[in-house]
Amino acid sequence: MNESVPELLHFRVSHYNEKARWALDFKRWPHRRRALVPGFHLPVARLASGQSRLPILRLDGRVIAGSNHILAELERRRPDPPLLPADPVLRERALAIEKFFDVQVAPDLRRLFWHCYEGHPELCAAVAADGFGGLTRGLWRATLPAMWPLMSINMGLGADAIERARSRLPGHFAHLEAEIGASGYLVGDTFTIADLAAAAVMTAIIRPPQFSYPLPEPWPDELTHLRDAYAPRPGFKWVCEIYARHRGASAEIGS
Repeated sequence: MNESVPELLHFRVSHYNEKARWALDFKRWPHRRRALVPGFHLPVARLASGQSRLPILRLDGRVIAGSNHILAELERRRPDPPLLPADPVLRERALAIEKFFDVQVAPDLRRLFWHCYEGHPELCAAVAADGFGGLTRGLWRATLPAMWPLMSINMGLGADAIERARSRLPGHFAHLEAEIGASGYLVGDTFTIADLAAAAVMTAIIRPPQFSYPLPEPWPDELTHLRDAYAPRPGFKWVCEIYARHRGASAEIGS
């Protein structure tokens, strides 16, 4: 089969984008990545896909937006090694778990992550522009007062939403822990899309060493305290174990 090299437009920092990177790496599919800066990405994303969210995958003339759509297409095009169980019942359960973490958990964790950076403009600029050099970081920092209200609206960073996210976080960990089977996996006896999605989403606050791009240091104290508060939980340890066992090497290739 003649296939073009996929190109992934992504945010380095994002847990949604980590899902797409992990799936490409797990499939051992050589690909190129183009990292974009949050906020500055809007013209590129809209020109590429007609919408503003990342990740976006360019594949054989198609433009696929959204981590769930990207993973579905990668599985369709390259089913080996599989991310979906062959058994229809297990497959349905795996997809349901992916959807739950995408829809219910990921927005709350994104809110909590960025809320930890609120009030720390230099740290916020460092994480948003990580990998782009001092000029881009300085420009992002200079535009932050204008961008933050838009980011706050887009991600739901209001005080009530943050408090709801904080109050739901123990339940998100409990839900994950209840899904872990005797095998150590969420569905059946092998690593599936359910494990990938749940572990990737939880990295918003966990950040195992195998995460594709380390957060610039120092971290805000608020993020360190949040991470440390949940470190004893079985779900936290499960995410770290899944990353250690299955994150693997990057399949990214040069330009």
